[in-house]
Amino acid sequence: MAKFQYKIKKDGSVKTGVINADSLHFASIELRKQGGVILSIRNLPAGESVGGLDTGKHELLRTFMERLFIFSSQIELCLRQLASLLKAGVPILEALSAVGEQAPPLLKKIYSRLAEKVRHGYSMKKSLEEDAACFGEVTIGLIGVGESNGTLDEMFRYSADLMERGRKVRNQIVQAFTYPAIVMVVAMGVGYFLVVHVLPKIIAFISKQSKTVELPMPTKILLWTNDFIWAYGVYLVVLPVFLIAAYFFARKTPSVCERLDYFLLYIPLLGKAYRDHSNTMWCRTLGALLKSGVGVLTALELVEGVMSNRHYAAQFRKVYGMVKQGDSISKGIRNTTLAKFCPMALSMIAVSERSGSLDTSLLHAADYSEEQLSRRVTMLGKFIEPAIFIVIGGIVGFIYFAFFLAMLAATHSAL
Repeated sequence: MAKFQYKIKKDGSVKTGVINADSLHFASIELRKQGGVILSIRNLPAGESVGGLDTGKHELLRTFMERLFIFSSQIELCLRQLASLLKAGVPILEALSAVGEQAPPLLKKIYSRLAEKVRHGYSMKKSLEEDAACFGEVTIGLIGVGESNGTLDEMFRYSADLMERGRKVRNQIVQAFTYPAIVMVVAMGVGYFLVVHVLPKIIAFISKQSKTVELPMPTKILLWTNDFIWAYGVYLVVLPVFLIAAYFFARKTPSVCERLDYFLLYIPLLGKAYRDHSNTMWCRTLGALLKSGVGVLTALELVEGVMSNRHYAAQFRKVYGMVKQGDSISKGIRNTTLAKFCPMALSMIAVSERSGSLDTSLLHAADYSEEQLSRRVTMLGKFIEPAIFIVIGGIVGFIYFAFFLAMLAATHSAL
């Protein structure tokens, strides 16, 4: 007999435990006999501790490994394969098994668990929520819609299209900033070499001259800078690390996280690119959800969950509340900061709500925001490269300028 860990809701409270059964099917039957609603049930591997800290650690480790080593491109490919198989008339269980055999090891395990649960009567949506959270809320929501209206193959394809768009945007940003990042690393290496190997020799020469010669101001500034670096260099290294750690720690508080994300939207140069990225995400996601037949309220909930910028997510929470009370989407957006951050989408939504082409208008707005993002990212990449060269060149030039001024002062003194 195998062991299965379960979570059920009975008499108004949630209870967890372990049950012995020949299979997941018989474990489910036994739990239903006891009464209550089954919230989750999974096979407990041999040697795994039950219910306490060890189980929690196992779940946390599994989630971490899936998030770290399962890439969106792999999920996207599997979704497209599932869509093709289902469209060809292959049953869902056979499709899951066939795609799982070709998938990478971690995804193969996920598809095996999904197939087992679907075989014993679980819905695809519930199975994904319990065993494949790495697929994302929007993908799981779309698949749930496909199950309810019989368009599961289309929802797999829609989900893959959304993931492909997001992946292309991320790749574009990475490609634009790869070269500047390499230049920055090289610049840091040059700076380290100057401070550790070159600057001490120059300072030693200048210090000897300073006893008999009045040094020029640039040379004095170089001496002061050198003393400051050697006295407080450790703090200069630790401070950025501390600030980054404090930033991520502060993001754990929802209200602080929302304020931080709001300020990010106004950072010079980067803020507008951040807005375009967020606008692209919500317009395309909402448009695709509505086009696939998802209800407006459900679509707004899913968009709120998928937004990485928590300020945008909070605005969609407000829009959801207003639409739930009977207002239009355009009115809800008009009463949030979304109207300021994406005025084009607001205009198109206001018009398309009357014409009935809301999904198409949102996808057009997403294309426009994506084009804007592409231009801004390209511009930022071209701007950062010369800026780095100017800064590093200026530092090196100043060091040698101060050095040669000290040499000239020493030469004049000798004459």
